[in-house]
Amino acid sequence: MNTVDEPKLDMSSLVDVSFLLLIYFLVSSTLEPRESDIGMTMPDSIGQVHPMDLIIDEMRIDLEANGDIRLNEELLETGPHSRELPILIDRLATYVDSAEVADVEPKVILAANDAANGQRFVDVLNALAHQDVQIRNVALAGFE
Repeated sequence: MNTVDEPKLDMSSLVDVSFLLLIYFLVSSTLEPRESDIGMTMPDSIGQVHPMDLIIDEMRIDLEANGDIRLNEELLETGPHSRELPILIDRLATYVDSAEVADVEPKVILAANDAANGQRFVDVLNALAHQDVQIRNVALAGFE
């Protein structure tokens, strides 16, 4: 009885090559931040902002379900078609300048409708972190 050895493929070297490729792509790839990191003051565990933490001169930004942005009930930006918010940034920069003159920390209440686009919410946060604004004290409201 003649037994013919069938050719076999050694897979151990292919596993090594696949791990080397995986390590190469992990090391050579770069991670780009998607959005600005903003330090903000959050409400307490109940979800309420303490009245003593707020001052009279805070700004209120309302993000509506259709993407409209209101600043202290004044309509500034309409629709989510533009990710740049130049009017909002200009108003916030003016507010920061006046708060600096009054020696008061600028505070903003951001109230977003639950049905609002998440990207539009991030655009408002980016406007708060803009280099001309840099408001760090933000309280979130309006979520259910």
